[in-house]
Amino acid sequence: MTVIDIRDELYKRQIEIVEVSDGYIYYAEEKNVDGIDALYLLEYNCETEKERVMAYFTFDDASYIQHYYSCENSIILLFENDGSKIWIVKIDKNSGCEVMLKSVPLVGRFYDCVPIDDNNLIIYTKADDENKSLFNRCLETTDCDVIANMYDMEKGFRYFIRDFHTAELIRTNMHPFFDAKGKEYMLLCDPYSDEESKEVYAEEAKRIKGDIRDNIWSISKSKFLKEVRSGKEHLELKKVASAGIDGLVRFECVSGDYIVFRAKKFSTGQEKFCAMSTVNGKVRPVSDVKRKSESSQYYTDNSNGKIYYMFKDNDVVNLRGEINSNAQISFPKKLGRLKGCIDDRFVLADCSKDDDEPMLSVYDSRLKTTDIFQAHCKTKGEILVLF
Repeated sequence: MTVIDIRDELYKRQIEIVEVSDGYIYYAEEKNVDGIDALYLLEYNCETEKERVMAYFTFDDASYIQHYYSCENSIILLFENDGSKIWIVKIDKNSGCEVMLKSVPLVGRFYDCVPIDDNNLIIYTKADDENKSLFNRCLETTDCDVIANMYDMEKGFRYFIRDFHTAELIRTNMHPFFDAKGKEYMLLCDPYSDEESKEVYAEEAKRIKGDIRDNIWSISKSKFLKEVRSGKEHLELKKVASAGIDGLVRFECVSGDYIVFRAKKFSTGQEKFCAMSTVNGKVRPVSDVKRKSESSQYYTDNSNGKIYYMFKDNDVVNLRGEINSNAQISFPKKLGRLKGCIDDRFVLADCSKDDDEPMLSVYDSRLKTTDIFQAHCKTKGEILVLF
């Protein structure tokens, strides 16, 4: 575990961590300077232990809310006030320079945004007074009250996404991943309903011979961009996994060159973790799913592609590695609420008594020792940032 302690630098400062990367931490800070509200975007170099100001903004309109999106080479800031105009700022990570500042008019009022890469944003809007009839027609024909446009920041052009269902999956259930050759894909989870309801609906579907289905889809990023720009009405998605009235399937994590999902068969109650290779698309079961009770649950670390089985035994919590982990850890329940596990050795837990004084417990399962820090924390892989 690598610990980066920047509490001295950030003590009592009003910051929001944007990204933790190898060697750098990006964060935003709000300040009031001489009665003027200001926002700073900063970079902390973990090697030199120095802070760099990347951008600085002042606000004439205090109603604007800022959103931060970290992409491969840039950080994108989006400012909105629930209206029909947004501001987009693009900051280059390497130079720290502002490479774009644009005001973008919208059809409807801002609702959400999902970055696809350094250049393309999907911007979602909902009805406002001016465009109410347009959104009503959309709702009548598509059963969707949200419109999505892909905004090409370099060209300043918007592409209307005609596939409403896929656009909504990107907003709510999208997980990017790379295949074994380094090609970027978008994994889209499309469950029929929540897990408890699915089994009830499945019994009803058997009587009326209906088809209710969970699906997991994928599409390469390059293909997605091409099809949206061409105005295709139904994007060409590849089915990764599916389950009808006989059971359910749920995405769990991406682990190396495998996509891990959980499948359940209703007739037997049997559940298995399965892994699909991104090399050849083959699926294989990797582990049976243990029966869950009030004192047990699964914990997934998506940053590492690890799944743990966690169960309580009196005053002790047991953490057992299930997927991509060999952890065999037992720690005191009083440690706090589990926040993560690093190196299959260090357990992180929130032991705060209130929001004003964050407290973090770090338990070393090898030495059986506990350290408590008055700090917020952020993790990425084997890196722990205290601030």
